[in-house]
Amino acid sequence: MRVFVFALLFPFALAAQGGGDTVCPDYRILKNLQNNRTPAGNTLWVAVSNTFVLSPLVPITMGVGSLVATETQCKQTLFVNASEAGAAWLLNAGLTMGLKYFVGRPRPWVAHEGDLVCLQRVGSPSFPSGHTSFAFTSATALALLYPCWYVVVPAYLWAAAVGFSRLYVGAHYPTDVLAGAVIGTATALFVHWVHNRYLNTNSPAAPPPDAVVIPLSFTF
Repeated sequence: MRVFVFALLFPFALAAQGGGDTVCPDYRILKNLQNNRTPAGNTLWVAVSNTFVLSPLVPITMGVGSLVATETQCKQTLFVNASEAGAAWLLNAGLTMGLKYFVGRPRPWVAHEGDLVCLQRVGSPSFPSGHTSFAFTSATALALLYPCWYVVVPAYLWAAAVGFSRLYVGAHYPTDVLAGAVIGTATALFVHWVHNRYLNTNSPAAPPPDAVVIPLSFTF
């Protein structure tokens, strides 16, 4: 598994070492986005970028639901789903932060000081994008636990928007964002696989949000 993960991320890590080159696609994409910024776009994409803080609400909401639910099977299902989503979130946090400081890629505005301008500066290294990895972990966990289009489509649209926002504001290179999406998705898939294979959590998923169950009784 470690060999597979390394092989998967190796191309991104190689690209990360060339982030200071002004002829590489990473730089050119950020420069083009910067040249086409607008005041309205700046406000919008900074706000979208900040929504990554909602990612832990996925396991938290399920956990709270398991506490307040009155039906036993629903409580158990929500608890299992909360534990899976929470484990994926924590694993992603460890991998993302570990890689950040292992690779140590400078942020774009640091590598291209005076040329690239960031609208939302942070202090940690650039590779991979934490905002993107957290968003894709949450989106994938939701998609796996509630595989209906009205959950999957909005979840991934939001995750993709967060990833794009990190490029627009100039906080990350494209390879940082792509690696974040891969890591976030992979961690949720891995935890889901472990839960199903080793932890006997094959209980049915909770009903979709708009499902309605109507009890009927007939007397003859």
